[in-house]
Amino acid sequence: MAHRARLSRTQQHLTAQLKHACGHQPVWQPRISDNAWHTLAKLLPSRPATDRRYRNERQILEAIIHIACTRHPWPQLPHELGSFPTCRNHYKHWHTDGTLTRICHTDTHWQHQLTTYTREFLP
Repeated sequence: MAHRARLSRTQQHLTAQLKHACGHQPVWQPRISDNAWHTLAKLLPSRPATDRRYRNERQILEAIIHIACTRHPWPQLPHELGSFPTCRNHYKHWHTDGTLTRICHTDTHWQHQLTTYTREFLP
């Protein structure tokens, strides 16, 4: 049986509010404002010169934050955010190289969720 993290009372309350507002089907909404992105984009590693495929890094970061905040499994990533294997691989890479640590130290409203998710779900 897969390990499933328990939600805190605050998270349960927020989830209940979201379900009520969305008709029990939470809808993805962007979490990164343009101002926050201006700061965060500078913290991301540069793409290798050999990377021929274009991936929207803002979309990938939105996906990572969405998973961290909702605690949904990667396969349930909304299709608007792209391929879950690609986003999950970026998450693992950015965790390993310290990118997510730098992002978590910025002054954003979702840094707690991202930091907590990273601590709980990666070794």
